[in-house]
Parts: sequence; structure tokens; C-alpha cells
Amino acid sequence: MAYFGDISCCGCGVWSNGSAPVTINASTRSLRVRGHAVSLDYPTRTEQKNEANLVVIRPDRRLRDDFVDAGADHGNGRKTAEFKKAVPSLGANTRKLLNEQQKSRRPLNHNSDKVANGAYFSKHKTECYADSLRRYCNNGKLIQACRVIDEMVLHGQVPDSKCCVRLIRGLVRTGKANKARHVLEIMVLSGGVPDTITCNMLIARLCCEGHLSSAMKVLEDMRFTGCSPSGITFNTLIRCMCSQHMYDRAVSFWKEQLRIGWPPYEMTSTLLVDLVCKQCGPMRALEVLDELSLEGCQPDVVTYNALINASCKAGCLKDAKMILTRLAAEGIEPNGATYCIFLHSLCDKRRWSEVSDLLAHMKQANHEPDVTAYNIFINYFCKYGHLDQAIDVLEMMVSEKCFPDIVTYNTLLNAICKRGMVEEALEVFHSIRENGCQVVRITYNTLIDALAKKGEIINAMTLFDEMIGDGINPDDVTYGSLVMGLCKKNMTKEALELLNQMLVLGFEVKATTFSMMIQALCRECKAEAAAEILKIMVSKNINHRSAFYLSIVTRVAKSGQCKEAQLLHQELVKCKVLKEDSQFILSS
Repeated sequence: MAYFGDISCCGCGVWSNGSAPVTINASTRSLRVRGHAVSLDYPTRTEQKNEANLVVIRPDRRLRDDFVDAGADHGNGRKTAEFKKAVPSLGANTRKLLNEQQKSRRPLNHNSDKVANGAYFSKHKTECYADSLRRYCNNGKLIQACRVIDEMVLHGQVPDSKCCVRLIRGLVRTGKANKARHVLEIMVLSGGVPDTITCNMLIARLCCEGHLSSAMKVLEDMRFTGCSPSGITFNTLIRCMCSQHMYDRAVSFWKEQLRIGWPPYEMTSTLLVDLVCKQCGPMRALEVLDELSLEGCQPDVVTYNALINASCKAGCLKDAKMILTRLAAEGIEPNGATYCIFLHSLCDKRRWSEVSDLLAHMKQANHEPDVTAYNIFINYFCKYGHLDQAIDVLEMMVSEKCFPDIVTYNTLLNAICKRGMVEEALEVFHSIRENGCQVVRITYNTLIDALAKKGEIINAMTLFDEMIGDGINPDDVTYGSLVMGLCKKNMTKEALELLNQMLVLGFEVKATTFSMMIQALCRECKAEAAAEILKIMVSKNINHRSAFYLSIVTRVAKSGQCKEAQLLHQELVKCKVLKEDSQFILSS
């Protein structure tokens, strides 16, 4: 930016258009010359004394978006001829500019010209700042944008609120929470109003970094500007306080917000009570419930469910039942989630008699078990090996006109396959499809894995084709089961094809799959191919323990393929996975 007016040469520094330094004799240094035009868009000059002369060196010019104040006073300066005589090395362009300004300008002793020039330069400066800030924000140059905002503050300029919001979000995403906090302060003091989402992002980042006090200041800025915090705002701050074991402060904080007049968000009260219950126990959580009730925040069934769930997970079933009794005393009716929480806890501890009592209580309360409740029964019966009871629950479920879903069938299929009853599992599978229930990937994976383990690889491949025909994409579990089944049948060619498909598709191959493939290749005396598979394992860092690779070689040697085991061992030594002195393992 160039400013045209009377300024002192020795106070600003003048450079020629070329890169050569300007030499000012010692006799000329004392001469005070006032020029009419000078460009200030250069870096700080460098001065070097050389005996009686002062050499002013101009660095290479570089683009800058920093601006200088153009509000210098105007006055009647000396003629430029005296200036030219003192500094003869100025370029032709600079002299031409000085002469044109000398001719064109009017006397600068009028106040109206001062005001007009000041207004023009102020407006121009504002536009330049705004353009630079917008350009830096668009290009993702966050640090440069922060510098522009700092300079705008120094020169009394107000940054654009939209640019500030974009800059704050960008700084938060890149982990520069402190800079984002600084920009927000400038925005607030300049009269800008941030939005709730931006403030929530900044509060979340500060809380994640453990800066609770800074996050609380952001909340104060929100209130100052009239930006209303949301439930997410309070939830984030309460989580941060509880993570620092400041539970009493979290309770006091939420009560203070309720007194200020913010809405009594149910999710915030539920979160607070749940965190207090997990760390301070159910009794303290109930006390917090009473305190919040006095502040006008009435608990609902979701709040009580959170308390019951925390108590059950902590193994305090007695406290959970007490909370259920209080829930009924408050006139709040338990819902399906309430009973399911109890069912999970009771079934997990195998307290079947209490499960029967709970079912009777549900029927007495005219709350029949739904599909979720029945699935809990079936899951735990299958988990503990009570397949007959699980089937009985399924029949009871159908008789009560509660239709099973795919979760019910997948649970039963998994239990049936673990028993080795693959034919029965296939019958259930076909009945599922006939009843119009949509099967999913886990359904196919369960059956394909069972068939492959039993050695029925043809049926497994047939089911694999059906899976693709139904538009369901196989995953790494599907391919891994098929590779295992093919290796068991010594169909190494087909197994290698599937393994290559897995690698091409980017699926994760388990170490056991690689190991079975290597052993199958060694059984067919294909040691070179097995060595290539071993290289892939090492390159993908499937297992970093040398004992694992040594166990593969040992299993190959014990199966009678000592030559192949020796080749694998040499390959692992080349890859620096094993040491040469581990060869004694081959004697097995």
C-alpha cells in the first residue's frame, strides 16, 4: 500500500526499484529531506555501516497482506529537487511518481482534504483487510487469517462475523483450541454473535483437552452475546467435570443453570444422575434427583431407567429393585426398557426363579413381553447351552402372537450350529426365507462357517452363491470360512484363488487363515507357494511375535514335511523374523 504525503526520508527508508543497495554519504545523512511519495509495502530495511558511508540494503520484495497506517499528517514539504540531488540512485519510476504527485496535489493545509483523504484510506484499508481475511479462510490458511484479525484489532477494524465463525471451526478441527478461543473473544468484543454449534465445537475441544476453565469462559461469552446454549453444551461441560471427579461441582453447575432460567433438559438431568450413580452409588443419585426436583426438573422414566441400568451393571440388584419401587410410587409407569434391563441382569446371573417372578409382575402390570424381551431369554438360554429351553421360549413367543425377528433366528441358528446340527440349521434357514423374513449377512456367515467346519464345502459354496444372488456382499468372515474349508479338503488351488480375492478386495485376513493355507500347501509339497504366503504375512505384519511363525514351521515339521519346514525356516531367517539357532525345533 502506498501513501502519498510528506514524510521524512531518514525515518522511513527509501529503496530503488532494482536490487542494488542505496548508498547515502555521511555528508548527506544530516540533510533532512521530505518527499511527497514513498512505498511502505516492503520488509524492514537492513543497514550496514561501511567506514563513512551508510549502506541501506533492500531484501527481495515479497507479497504481504499486512497493511500500514496511512494517517500521517500532511504539510508543506520541501521541493523534490533537493531530494533528488541528495539521493541520485533512485530509479526513474520513483522520480516520476514523485513529480506526478508534486504536480497533481493541492495544498494540504485544508482540513477538508485531510478528512477526505483519511476517509478514503480508512475505507480502502477496511476492504483490503476483509478481502485478505476472506481469501485466507477460503484457502484454509488459518494462522495467516488469525494474524489479519489481530492487525484489524490494532487498527480499530471489525472482522466479519461469518469469517470468524469459519475460522473458529477450522481451528477447532485442526486442534488449535486456544487460537479459536482468542478469535471468539475478538468476535464477541467486536459485537459479533457466534452460533451455538460453533461454541459447542469449541467447548467440546477444550473439554477434551482438559481445559475446563476455558470452556466455562466460552459459556460466559455465549451468554454475553445472547447465544443460547443447548443441552449438548451442558452435557459436554458436565461430562468434563465428572471425568475430573468433580461430581459435586457438576450438580451445583446444573442447579445454577436451572436457576438462571435455562430449560430443564431431561437428557442433561439423566446424564448427570447416571454419572453420579456410577461413581457415587444409587443413594447419592437419588439425593441428586430430589435436589433437581426442587429446581423444577422432574425425572421421567428414562432417568429412572438410567439409574436402574447403572445399579444392575454394578451388581446392586437390591438397589435396582428399590428404584423400581420408587418409580411406581412417583406414579411413573415402567416401560419395556425398564423390564429388559432387569431381564438382562437376572439372566446373566442365572437367577431363573426371579426371572419367572419378573414375568409374572409384567403380566400383572398388563405389560406383555415384546420381541426384545423374548430375544433376551433366547440369547441367554443359548449362551448357557439350554437349547431346549430356548426353543420352548420360541414356541411360547409364537403362541402369544409375538412374531420372531431376524435377531431371534440368528441366535437360534448359531446355537444349533455349535451343536453340530447343520442339517437342522439349514431347515430353519429355509423356513425363515419361506416366512418372508429378510436374512442378513450374519445369517449366511453362520451357516457357511458351520458347513465349512464340517467339511461340506460344496454346500458351503452353494450357499455362498445364494448369498451373492440375494445381493448381500461377503465379508472377511465369509471368505475366511471358505478358505478354511477348502484347506481341510486339500483344495489348495481354489483356496488360493479365494485368498487372492480377499487380498485384492482389501479384506483383513486372520493369522489362522494364513497358517492353514501354508500347512495345506506344504502337505501338497508346494513349499515355494507356502514361502510366498509367509512373505505376505511378514510384509503385512500379521503377527509380530517370532514364536507364532516358529509354531507354523513346527506344525509343518511334525506333520512329516521336514523339507518344506526347512525351506520355510530359511525364508523366515532371510526376513529376519527367526534366528538361525532356532533350527533345533525341526528335530521334532
